[in-house]
Amino acid sequence: MLWKLARVWVGLVGIIALANAAQCFINEDHAKSTLYTLRPDEASPLLSRMFGTWTILAGTVRLVFALGPCNKSIWLVTLLSFVLALLHFTSELFIYKTATLSFATISPLLVSSKFLLVSTQVHNECIQVHPSYG
Repeated sequence: MLWKLARVWVGLVGIIALANAAQCFINEDHAKSTLYTLRPDEASPLLSRMFGTWTILAGTVRLVFALGPCNKSIWLVTLLSFVLALLHFTSELFIYKTATLSFATISPLLVSSKFLLVSTQVHNECIQVHPSYG
């Protein structure tokens, strides 16, 4: 079942997010050197810490999803966290032009898009497995 695979995959994404968040606190230039490379003057240590905090929150939401993927509220919050990530990285690349296409920007776009593509099917499977879910 897809919901079981999504559970493991999103859990791994959450763990990776927490490791990435740690980098934002360890290296105060992390956001400047990996993400916002076209306008590094706009990326301060404060931005790096804020991005780290957001990433801790997103990673935690995803770990909670991995523990209970068939909880409708958790599914919705996780879905919204991926929508926000997709909007953020897309806008930084194409609207604000602060980032370039690199591993640091392409990977969140791919991960977010993949979850958005399978999220409805995960939702539908959870309704079948747990009738009280829907």
